[in-house]
Amino acid sequence: MNEPLARTMTGQITARIREKIITGTYAPGSPLLQDSIAAEFGVSKIPVREALVQLRSEGLVDIFAHRGFQVRAISASEMLEVFRLRLVLEPAAVAEGARKAKAEDRMAAAAALRALNHSLATGDLKSSGDLNSAFHLALVVQRLQPVTTETLGRLHTLAQRYVRMHLQPAGRVKRAIKEHTALHEAWAAQDAKEARRLCQAHIEETVDELSDALSPKLQR
Repeated sequence: MNEPLARTMTGQITARIREKIITGTYAPGSPLLQDSIAAEFGVSKIPVREALVQLRSEGLVDIFAHRGFQVRAISASEMLEVFRLRLVLEPAAVAEGARKAKAEDRMAAAAALRALNHSLATGDLKSSGDLNSAFHLALVVQRLQPVTTETLGRLHTLAQRYVRMHLQPAGRVKRAIKEHTALHEAWAAQDAKEARRLCQAHIEETVDELSDALSPKLQR
């Protein structure tokens, strides 16, 4: 049975607003006016409101009395919480994936890495956020760890704006490609201990550099 049209429309609008938030087109803290967004996308307000409610549940949108919806602000405290939770879950989950992944899982992870590295190498940062999430989650192997994958998926959605910010300075993209490739090589070789170490180091390095970048901005 086909998905109802209204629901399909809501999903499409949700994806488009999410992309604009993550890429910064809708700036952190800016109002999300339903009439304006509906006009921008050429739709009624109903799917726009439904999309904003969904994005609120994902943590990308806030709603305030008398002010309505707005893009959730970027903050050092949120970044630290998101990445610390990733550190609790992700390295161990990646190690488990390295130990138990089957051939089809390894093919999927290799394809995810190729897509991500191509996006980064060609400067397509608009697509790289979703591709980065897809690569990291491929190493967890959803069929083996569905609850962990779902939890990490939400954390990766919240992390995307910060990851995009992290990749802006010169040299970061090249280093990201190198680190992702090394992580995948250890994972594909079923070296669970090394995959866990590299995953943890990759996340910790990102946290350290984002902390340095965010603190001065938030103190102004």
